[in-house]
Amino acid sequence: MLGEGNTWKDHASYVIRRLSLRNIVPSNAAELVRILNLNDDGADRYVGGHPGESLLAKVYGGQLIAQALVAATRTVDPGRPVHSLQTICLDVGRHGEPVQFEVERLRDGRSFSARAVIARQGGRPVLRLLASYQPREQGLSHQIPMPIAPPPGGLPLAHEVMAAFSNLSGNEWRVEWSGLDLRYVSGHLEGRVGRTPAVQQLWVRVKDRLPDDAVLHRHIVAYLSDLTMTSASLLPHGPVFGDLELPRATLNHSVWFHEDARADEWLFVDQRSPWAGGARGLSFATVYSADGRPVASLAQEGLIRPLGRMRRQLGFD
Repeated sequence: MLGEGNTWKDHASYVIRRLSLRNIVPSNAAELVRILNLNDDGADRYVGGHPGESLLAKVYGGQLIAQALVAATRTVDPGRPVHSLQTICLDVGRHGEPVQFEVERLRDGRSFSARAVIARQGGRPVLRLLASYQPREQGLSHQIPMPIAPPPGGLPLAHEVMAAFSNLSGNEWRVEWSGLDLRYVSGHLEGRVGRTPAVQQLWVRVKDRLPDDAVLHRHIVAYLSDLTMTSASLLPHGPVFGDLELPRATLNHSVWFHEDARADEWLFVDQRSPWAGGARGLSFATVYSADGRPVASLAQEGLIRPLGRMRRQLGFD
C-alpha cells in the first residue's frame, strides 16, 4: 500500500534511496515477529513500530493491516480466532514515526465478537480496520480445489523474475524482502496489452521457522496478503509493473480466514483480476496450503493511476 497521495516525486525519492540503505528488515522471522509485537499504551490503545530500514517510499500496507489486526485481537477472548477483516486505507504511512492503534469493542455476542481499529500517525488517520471473531464450530463444508501448479522448488526466485519482467531491480527486491521466499509460477508475471485472463499465481513463505502460535500465523497471513494483489490488475496492460509513472496504492483490502496454516510453510496464492477502470483495479485471490486446503480468501481494490508520459500515451490528457 503506497497511498493515494503518492506522487512521482515519492517514487523518485524511493529510487534515490535504494543504493544507500543497509541492514533492511524484516530480514528474518524474529524481526517480523518483533514488528507485530505492539506495545500496550493502556485503555485498548497500542503502539507499533517499523523495520529499521526500507527501500519502500511508504510503509508497506500489509504491515499496517497486520498490526491493526494484532491490536484488535489483543482485546478478544483467545478462544475466538479472527475469521474476517476489512480495511480502508485513508493515508500513507511514514517510516520512522510510531503508529497508534485505537480499538473499539463493537460487540461480544454468544457467537461472534467485532472490533474496529483506527490507526493514526501524529493524529493523522492512516487506516481503518473492522475484524470479526468466532469460536471454532462444525458446519457445512465445501471448497474449490486448488489449481494444478508446479511445486515451488523448481520455480525461479522472485528477484530473478522481477529483473526479467519488471522495471524493478531484482537485487532490490531480494534485499527488501529477504525474510520471505516468493516464487512466481512461470508465465504469470509478464504483462502484455490485451492479456486475458488476468491470472497471477505464486508460492510464498517466511524463510525462517516461526513460533508454534496459530494466532501469530493468521496475523502473518494478513501481513503477506497485501504483497502482490494490485499487480494482478496490471497484467492486461503491458509491461508496466514497477513503472515509476504508474504508482499503485491499496484503497481497500479484505481477508477471510478459513483454516489454520503455517506462514513458514509454502502457501499457494491464486490471484485474478476481473476488472480495472476509473484509475482502479480489482483483484481477488485464494490462498491454499501446500496440501491443497483453502487457508484464506482475499479481495483488494487498488489505485492504478498513470502519470506523466504514460498518461499522455494512453490519451488521458
